[in-house]
Amino acid sequence: MGIGQNESLWLKGLLRKYYASHLVNPPYDVSKREFGFGNIKKIDARHVGFDDVQEMNQYLRNNTPLYFSGSISEYALPAAQPMEKKQWLGSDLIYEFDADDLQTDCKQVHDSWKCPHCGAQGKGHLLKCTTCGKGVELDEWTCDVCLHATKEKTKQLIRILQDDFQFTGLSVNFSGSKGYHVHVRQKEIFSLPKHARIELMDYLSMHELDWPSLGFVFDGKQYRCPPFVHAKGNAQRVLQEILRMIEAGTEEEWFRLTGMPMRALKTFLENRQRMYNELQHGTLPAVPGKSAKTELFWTGILHSIHEQLRLPIDRSTSGDIYKLLRVPDTVHGSTGFLAKSLDLADWEQFDPFSDAIAFAAEKERKIFVHETPRIRVGQEVIEPLHEQELVASAPVAAFLVGWGAAEIR
Repeated sequence: MGIGQNESLWLKGLLRKYYASHLVNPPYDVSKREFGFGNIKKIDARHVGFDDVQEMNQYLRNNTPLYFSGSISEYALPAAQPMEKKQWLGSDLIYEFDADDLQTDCKQVHDSWKCPHCGAQGKGHLLKCTTCGKGVELDEWTCDVCLHATKEKTKQLIRILQDDFQFTGLSVNFSGSKGYHVHVRQKEIFSLPKHARIELMDYLSMHELDWPSLGFVFDGKQYRCPPFVHAKGNAQRVLQEILRMIEAGTEEEWFRLTGMPMRALKTFLENRQRMYNELQHGTLPAVPGKSAKTELFWTGILHSIHEQLRLPIDRSTSGDIYKLLRVPDTVHGSTGFLAKSLDLADWEQFDPFSDAIAFAAEKERKIFVHETPRIRVGQEVIEPLHEQELVASAPVAAFLVGWGAAEIR
């Protein structure tokens, strides 16, 4: 949702105070990066260059853009136009996770929709109107639940980057709004061409996964899998999940994934040690009855495991070497939160609704709230509001105004 001129001026006043007392110092050579800024859209203009950190910070203090982004690539001439004249030198690897891309149950509570065609509306995260079947407009929010789920996916990615590829130049940033950015900055990957970056992204996200290439093949009688001792990467992660189910999965979990009648399922699970041994040696245990049942049974389980393990990486960010991404430790104009640089050693304790607040020291502000679900900012919890005036702390006011849910008074 957009914001009005008065709201924009108020937010920019807060930004001016913040940038006057905080130095933004990105973890890269500013003189080789392209920058872009926005006040209406996230990027209204790009092809901006700075000689050094001091010049960049002077720009932030003087112009206070609501959104400030830098390139994931280095260029010899970052301000040149068109892109070909910039002389590309190399790019970081960037992986972005956004809470909007995860199907968490909380979306049915804090998101809402409205149909621009027939006027129907309701709570929840829908893509099509329940009345006329046409596309809807979504009002999407974030909460502790969906941002925690996003963090868990980010942690999963970091483990794979470290275990499968031994990447060491890793850092993670909160986006300032709905997710996290994982940065890989090391010389071995800096000059990777675009096609190699896409292949790496496909591997990490399990995109269009080819099961036979991983060693999972039904031969007409048995469902073969790679012996656990030889499995690597994605194949190993799939087998680890199947082993977990064999060792500790309840009958209810197996029933939920397979739909097998409970009586037959009890018989199937009677000898879990035998199942465990078969899996270790390269065979998924056969289901009683015709062999086709075994194929259908394990195909369904593999599909469910794929949905569970796949990483919903933003493909437009990870595959685009010309991408501009929020500059670390700048303020996100839609929330009043910092796009905060996080220490990889202890970032798991990071609470975005408390630890990324930029305007905690500013004065309260009277605002008029149009519509909001229950939100938390810092230690403050605001219950759902509808067409209501209140005096809010600066962090709450900045969040609601920047989100487009409130106006200043």
